[in-house]
Amino acid sequence: MLVKALLVGVTLILASCGFQLRSYNFSGAVDSYALVGKTQLGVAQPLRTGLRQAGLQEVDVDQAELIVELLDQRRDRRSVSTAGRARAAEYESSYAVQYRLLDGQGQELAPVNWIERQRVFRIDSDNIVGSSEEQALLERELMSDVVGQIIRAMDAVSRSASNAG
Repeated sequence: MLVKALLVGVTLILASCGFQLRSYNFSGAVDSYALVGKTQLGVAQPLRTGLRQAGLQEVDVDQAELIVELLDQRRDRRSVSTAGRARAAEYESSYAVQYRLLDGQGQELAPVNWIERQRVFRIDSDNIVGSSEEQALLERELMSDVVGQIIRAMDAVSRSASNAG
């Protein structure tokens, strides 16, 4: 009984403070998009997933209200500190995507832009497998951050385009 009351209390607190899972809402300004350009880039599938979760439907470019053109991507990893015997102790991993946004008629809404994210992670020389898994997780998080930035940019330009029109 006490556990149920505590669970209900926590739920009410979270609901009253405005907590909600992170998602994107285009508020009906845009219903469809097309992904063009270098759609084989690693960011393409997570971007499609994020846009589907935001309620947008992927359509052919001639039917799209908003067009995302993926132009390029960069991945980099460099050592930022060393440990004994000149071994790398920390690495900085970075991921960047170049894109631009167009309206359904091909007019540029947002110019060519690079979005880049970096993070530093430690290397545990006693646990190489764990360090490799941490690096892979970090790279997925970097990509997720980039996807979020692209979606927020899409939301911003779609709102400004619908307010102007």
